[in-house]
Amino acid sequence: MSLAEVKSQQQALIKQIHEYCPQLGKFFDLDMTLEQYSLSINNFENKDIFISRQEQLKKLMSEKITRVFGDEAIETKKVKYQQQMAINIVDHHQVLNHPILISDNIISDTRKYLQSEKQDAIVVFSSGDVPPNNYFSKNGFMLNGKKVPLFSNSEKEYCTYYIPKRDFNFIEKLKQQKRIREFNKDEVYFLEKLFSMIESLDFSRCLDYKDQITKIVNSTWPMMFEQNIRKNLPEVIYITQEEITSQALLELVENDNFISQAIFDQDFRNYILDAFRGIVVTWNEKENKGTHFFWCKHPQEPRGLRMYLHGDNLIPANDKYKDLAFKLNKENVKKLLNKGQIYPSLFLIFAVLNFYYGVKPLVGHGSIEYLNRIKSVWLDTLIKSDFSGEGDNIATVNIDKKLTGISLFVRHTTHGHKQMYAHDVMYAGGIKADELEKLFLMQYNRLLSASVNGIYDYVSQKYIPESEKIKPDYGFSDYYRLIFN
Repeated sequence: MSLAEVKSQQQALIKQIHEYCPQLGKFFDLDMTLEQYSLSINNFENKDIFISRQEQLKKLMSEKITRVFGDEAIETKKVKYQQQMAINIVDHHQVLNHPILISDNIISDTRKYLQSEKQDAIVVFSSGDVPPNNYFSKNGFMLNGKKVPLFSNSEKEYCTYYIPKRDFNFIEKLKQQKRIREFNKDEVYFLEKLFSMIESLDFSRCLDYKDQITKIVNSTWPMMFEQNIRKNLPEVIYITQEEITSQALLELVENDNFISQAIFDQDFRNYILDAFRGIVVTWNEKENKGTHFFWCKHPQEPRGLRMYLHGDNLIPANDKYKDLAFKLNKENVKKLLNKGQIYPSLFLIFAVLNFYYGVKPLVGHGSIEYLNRIKSVWLDTLIKSDFSGEGDNIATVNIDKKLTGISLFVRHTTHGHKQMYAHDVMYAGGIKADELEKLFLMQYNRLLSASVNGIYDYVSQKYIPESEKIKPDYGFSDYYRLIFN
């Protein structure tokens, strides 16, 4: 194959992304360094109403961090919030793993790396509405091309948000599966050392698995970097968007606002259901996709059940659980949120965090498309409502900064270039300072174009007609070579 042939196919894929997902396509045209792009992320106009509203969110975030890490955590971890926050919403609430997700907390703020003093923490609104077996984590994590299990197959459909506190003995699981021999002596030593570190963490303040993940991610993030630059790194703190939104809703539903009206006012609610139907992450009852506003806890297992409205009642889509139905009113919502029997859908999470509180979402190549579509419908909807002024607020929430798609952790081998998983990076001793310096000065769009296959795969599944889809002949290594030619 020639470089010209590789370049030609790369451009054909990018052209279709431009055509069918213009919000995403424009990133392939950004002619700036990675560092310049990162600096632009926090350069946005603040709005007084959002600054005021976000005080409540910051209080909830600090309460969570203090509960999990201790009374001095806000100070020791250097947790400081922007006046109007811009927050990564891409990460799944799980151990560090997939190449697509492990670069985003560097890209979001390159200024916090390679500094002479410890930097302020990076707080992430991670997604807790994911099962252990998902695209970014197949029941565990990867090490040098081999799976390391954290969950059994019988647990793969559990919901992270509801999983109880558990042990993380992946060494024992590998032995039980008779797979420990797949790993060489050095890999086994690394895994044993990693497990020992996780086992030594103080989980006494953790109420459940999601609290444990918050601690594990915080403790393993520094291992992604070489030893001599770790002490001044920003701490990375995951908080699930489901729990922060649930807490915020306890206050929001007490007041008259477009969130409470969308949930409780029947006429406005029916308008909302019709207006947003079919957008990715909302609902499509005919295809049994999504849920109306809330997911309900399964009565026996740690997973959620989708629910659809019938009149004023939210009823599980599966008739087997119809006794869990409840009338959608303020009293029931507060009671069930407090008990953890329901949690908000992504549609409601985005409505609360991004469109009511005005948190600027730092997105992925899926969310940049569907969140802009959701924003557009909100603008059209609110103009016709009693909350037309909220449309002016929402109009200022620009969903225009994407974190995913760039692989900063790449292994150079005799067979080409390979994207590294998180534990591959840790096993290798972490990325070096000079490597980061070089990456920060590379062109954003060239780095992004190397990952075009993964981006195209997502776009083609959601938006490109079957008759026009392209089957790529080349892979990441081929496209990565183009960066240097």
